[in-house]
Amino acid sequence: MFEKDIGKLEKALGFTFKNRVLLVEAITHKSFSSSEDNNQRLEFLGDSILNTIISEYLFDEFGHDNEGKMTSMRASLVNENSLYELAKKIKLNEFIIMSEEEILRKGNLRKAALSDTYEAIIGAIFLDQGYKKTKIIVINLLNEKLKNLNSEKTFKDPKSELQESLQSMKFKPPKYITSIKSGPPHNPIFETKLYIGNKLINKSEGYKKSDSEKKVATDTLKMIKNNKLEIDVEKSLLRKIIDNFKR
Repeated sequence: MFEKDIGKLEKALGFTFKNRVLLVEAITHKSFSSSEDNNQRLEFLGDSILNTIISEYLFDEFGHDNEGKMTSMRASLVNENSLYELAKKIKLNEFIIMSEEEILRKGNLRKAALSDTYEAIIGAIFLDQGYKKTKIIVINLLNEKLKNLNSEKTFKDPKSELQESLQSMKFKPPKYITSIKSGPPHNPIFETKLYIGNKLINKSEGYKKSDSEKKVATDTLKMIKNNKLEIDVEKSLLRKIIDNFKR
């Protein structure tokens, strides 16, 4: 990667690296290098550092709230969608180093790749200049999201929200069955099927098992909102009654 490209990314981050090799490693996708110089190790580190920084911030700002609320607020800030939005804001997709094959598949636009790279960059900043500096950078990058944070808002992940909705409708809790559908070993595509009882309600795909499950839960919540789930279940019950009369 050219020096000017690195400089452009540093400007977007608001941070200048002492050791730019760390930044290059942070933006190197596993499809480009299967050795230890891809960003997987830095992603692991960055994920932990990010969670620690946000936990500390929430404890200082919302320490009067209970653990459950703070956990939900943290999840809303560090989940894949949130990091994906932050990555898009700095046009991170323009800097990720990937194999040509992965780029042709538009891998540099995928949520998982962008959010993982964002975490890897945080890990790289930590190794380059320590925790205090990393905290300043992270708080600045998340400034807008932190300003809009409200402890009174209900933060729920889609799976929890779906389960509560189904319980209120007197339905059985959802069952998720996830398997690898396709894709290369380094970047598999997961498929999740959602069942209520023995009935297949919906299915969805994602580049992470957790994302696939969240997406199918979100899609099913939309079905409930549009009254489609209730109609489907009613049809199923009606079919059972008709079948019983035919016997």
